[in-house]
Amino acid sequence: MPRTRRRDVAFFAPWAGPNLTAAGMPSGGAEVQMLHLARGLARRGTPVALVTYAVPGLPTDVDGVEVVPLRRSRRGRPGLRRLITLGSTVHALGALRARVVVQRSAGSTTGIVGVAARLTRTRFVYSSASTVDFSLGDLGHGRGARLLFALGVRLAHEIVVQTDEQAALCRERFGRRATVIRSVAERPAVEPGPYDEGFLWIGRLPAYKNPLACVALARAVPEAPFTMVCVPSADDPPGLRHELEEAAAALPNLRVLGPQPRPSLLERMGRATAIVSTSDFEGMPNTLLEGWSRGVPAATLAHDPDGVIERERLGTCAHGAVDRMAEQLRVAWATRAGDEASRTRARCRDYVRREHDPAVVVGRWSSVLAPRTRRR
Repeated sequence: MPRTRRRDVAFFAPWAGPNLTAAGMPSGGAEVQMLHLARGLARRGTPVALVTYAVPGLPTDVDGVEVVPLRRSRRGRPGLRRLITLGSTVHALGALRARVVVQRSAGSTTGIVGVAARLTRTRFVYSSASTVDFSLGDLGHGRGARLLFALGVRLAHEIVVQTDEQAALCRERFGRRATVIRSVAERPAVEPGPYDEGFLWIGRLPAYKNPLACVALARAVPEAPFTMVCVPSADDPPGLRHELEEAAAALPNLRVLGPQPRPSLLERMGRATAIVSTSDFEGMPNTLLEGWSRGVPAATLAHDPDGVIERERLGTCAHGAVDRMAEQLRVAWATRAGDEASRTRARCRDYVRREHDPAVVVGRWSSVLAPRTRRR
């Protein structure tokens, strides 16, 4: 890659590529947030680049953000693959001459980017995507990945988290002070509604997301339609997708879909009665934010980030009880056209405008990305 004019900020988002192609297939929530931030800074006139694995159809520029393809090694032992990724990352940051690099989500990549940033004299900001970022063992990461993540966190000049609970976990786990900046929720491009297409579950299929709990909810609330949009990943338990498809064949109110192009997925969200989350833990899920921005409340089984759902009355949380959640969904479906449902939708939109509007969030990020000394 040739040396280009200096970029102020480089976002390291290796899995964001599919979202940038003409097909617009979804990537993870962390990658979506990096794209929102990169575009928001570019709109403010900040020279920004996004580093991502090369995929067919990857553009060179998106909305003023330079897209830098990164070499990915698929062969060899994990240690060798990480060395190759480190070399590619050093090369990319050196060519960009970025003043600061931002990486999101826990894993070995955090350590790789931290080391590459140190070698290229680039300021490094680590951005947390979930409460589990501070206890990697819960997701089955190996010892090498946990060590590299811990190294990356310690090399970071700044740590940014989404919620107060993540900030507390960061202090407890690493003794590091973190800056809390809420996630971005972009305004919908089209008018949402009519909110009568039932309950929508969107996500990957690792065990902690409890996709089978959504099947149990569909079985318990047969009068309401449920749709699951399942995004495959390497963490999927064997046979789970087949089990979900069998359940959908047996339940007339349940549909199981594969990945959807992002524009059609967002349009589907705008018609939902509620966005369902059955995860044991999360950060601040993009699906909830994108629902709230469209006036669609949340319905969560276990996790209410910072207690915001109940405090701001943005939906319901069942605190781990499937039976309780089923009753909450029955009520939501039966009252979807009522006055209280309209008031809930208004609260959802107001909350997003106040806390997650791009202008608010990008402004806070601009302050963090300004030159400063390492914080402890």
